[in-house]
Amino acid sequence: MNIYLDIDGVLLTKSLTPANYVRDFLEWALKNHDAYWLTTRCKGDAHATFLSIARHFEPEVHPFLQKIKPTNWETLKTEGIDMNSDFLWFDDYVMQAELQVLSQAKKTQSLIMIDLQKEPDSLKRCLELDRIVG
Repeated sequence: MNIYLDIDGVLLTKSLTPANYVRDFLEWALKNHDAYWLTTRCKGDAHATFLSIARHFEPEVHPFLQKIKPTNWETLKTEGIDMNSDFLWFDDYVMQAELQVLSQAKKTQSLIMIDLQKEPDSLKRCLELDRIVG
């Protein structure tokens, strides 16, 4: 299964501190899945993305961040998603046009919305997905 990750609002809070449980979440995402950046911070270059965010994370998290693969998209993040595969997309904000793409592809259930302000332990909840997707 592919895992698509936004950074701001998902892995980092608005104050640029790591989200609670970020290490455990990344370990889960990379353990049995292919993880991809799906963020405005990545346009085809995962190394540049890592360099731009590494200072915000503890060094123990860096190996996980370095394993996440890049995506490339122009207008809608959904352009970076392989809609023919099973996936989960973790994001804090999705445009209406992106929701329409997911709906047309019958993939709306693949979107996992994260709200670190309302639920600071959102990533802990997402770890429960392991029981669903293995």
